[in-house]
Amino acid sequence: MIDINLIPLTLRKKGKGSESALKINIPNEILIGVGVGLALLLLTIHVILGVIWFIGEGRLSHANAEWQKVLPDKKILDDINGQSVDLKKKFKMMSDMTTKNGILWAPKFNAISDALPRGLWIRKMGLDRIALTMEGSVVSKSQNEINNVGLFLSTLKQNEIFIDDFSSLEVNSIQRGRNNSIDVTDFTVTAKLK
Repeated sequence: MIDINLIPLTLRKKGKGSESALKINIPNEILIGVGVGLALLLLTIHVILGVIWFIGEGRLSHANAEWQKVLPDKKILDDINGQSVDLKKKFKMMSDMTTKNGILWAPKFNAISDALPRGLWIRKMGLDRIALTMEGSVVSKSQNEINNVGLFLSTLKQNEIFIDDFSSLEVNSIQRGRNNSIDVTDFTVTAKLK
């Protein structure tokens, strides 16, 4: 299509769809320079981020090596801490049992010691919130081990200092056995707390 316009170019109105409004005359050297500059900027940022990552990895591996050196000591400390917690619980339980109930244990242990007949001994004593448990053994030449255990219990039951804080005193088990050709009877006695 032929466009005839007699108005000079300088006086013509520029329309919205005109090609001259969209054209920007930028030399190719500037475009190449800006592209190369952007590429160099991206490369520089990439190198900087790589260096930062490499330094971070080095610090992390150093921290892991230090942690591996400290780890055995930490395990020992954790074990000691666990033992300390257990000991504190046991100490609290013992102090609760002795102070809250007002039980004086020294006279009771003296009564136990005084009530032991010849040939009978206590190997182990255990105390919890419910009862005092005594494990022992009896040896007798006259074969009256069970009588000695019964004598031990009746002496303790008659002792008011001992029996005062207990509701019952009973034999839990008696077992006869031989140890190096000697007849030995093992027994367990439980004294339940009131």
